[in-house]
Amino acid sequence: MPNGTLPDDLDRAILAVLQEDARLTNRAIAARVGSSEPTVRRRIERLIASGAIKIVAVASPFALGYGVMAILGLQIDRAYQRQIEDALNAMPEVRFVGLTLGSYDVLLEVWMQDNAALLAFLSDRLSAIPGIHRVESWQVLKLSKYSYDWGVQPSAGA
Repeated sequence: MPNGTLPDDLDRAILAVLQEDARLTNRAIAARVGSSEPTVRRRIERLIASGAIKIVAVASPFALGYGVMAILGLQIDRAYQRQIEDALNAMPEVRFVGLTLGSYDVLLEVWMQDNAALLAFLSDRLSAIPGIHRVESWQVLKLSKYSYDWGVQPSAGA
């Protein structure tokens, strides 16, 4: 992002190409976005350094044996918020923790291998955390969309 500003059109184009295939060379990315390799290299380095992007492999939970996904709504005692947050963040099966406004104070996304693991998590692990008053869970029966992209992929127009 030039000079710490918001991403411009070139940054967004580079990001879209990276989201489709982060293993492309800078030269290949430059060809797709109509820029030079040195410019693309500098832009990617700047996006990484600013924390705007991270280049990582994205695993498929289903392919790794996690067949059960659930969304959990927690009502908590706000006096325990930091401790609850720390405990949830430390749990590897918890993939998302969001502090919210509304009926629930915290929303979680958890992935489990099976229903028995989900039951054990709810009854043994969460119940051991002080300050959680109520947990409501919704098991996701079908995952229709789970997106990591932040823009239109170049292949979407094809």
